[in-house]
Amino acid sequence: TKCNAVCPFCYVSATKDGIFHEDICETWNKWMTTMSENDKPFQIAIGSSNEPTIHPEFLEFIKTVYESGVVPNYTTNGITLSKFLMSDLEGLYCAKLLEYTEKYCGGVAVSCNKFLEKEWKGAVTALKNIDININLHYIISDKKSVDDFMEIYEEYNKDVLYFVLLPMMPAGRSKKGVEQGTWEYLESKINGLEKIAFGAHFVDYLKNSKIKAWVYPPESFSKNVILTKNKVQITPSSFNMNPIKIIDL
Repeated sequence: TKCNAVCPFCYVSATKDGIFHEDICETWNKWMTTMSENDKPFQIAIGSSNEPTIHPEFLEFIKTVYESGVVPNYTTNGITLSKFLMSDLEGLYCAKLLEYTEKYCGGVAVSCNKFLEKEWKGAVTALKNIDININLHYIISDKKSVDDFMEIYEEYNKDVLYFVLLPMMPAGRSKKGVEQGTWEYLESKINGLEKIAFGAHFVDYLKNSKIKAWVYPPESFSKNVILTKNKVQITPSSFNMNPIKIIDL
């Protein structure tokens, strides 16, 4: 639950004073030994309730996941990756992170956070220097956020695999949702554009939308997994952290 930023819209309320879950590599390996090859996930997206790149086991974890036959991906606020030009310890760690990312990961999603614009743009610059799929996550809240997104789309369209749009939600530190009329405005701007994907909570907007999209029931093809020492907790999603299954290892 630890993060190196305190964004006002964080839906999980991660803080700089949060905690690191320990022994996650050991727990992952124990969990994998209980599964048949058919039961293993194909890939995972590392993130959920924290900034993964600052976890002390993160580099070893993505290597561990890869070696278990699962593709690791991760979502980041970009702060760590933006330090790739620095010559101090943070820069050295970033270089190692980029090395492991290219070697073991399938892709990286960078959150386009207006409060960390310099950092997320720096992260994208760093990732463009390695062979990795880059996605950008962007929160839609009002018409101005749509206009700002269109500028980002024009600037990064050639570099990005997908732009993943997420609706602002009243969860965690965020107290607001999508303003009235914003969806219709978004539709008019992006209909027909390539490389656009939507977060699960846009599903109700998409059911009767002009935008052609594959629509699946939210939380139907993935689950949120929390790894702690010798314990795996499975929840419906990172928006719903109530365990539906607890595995003691």
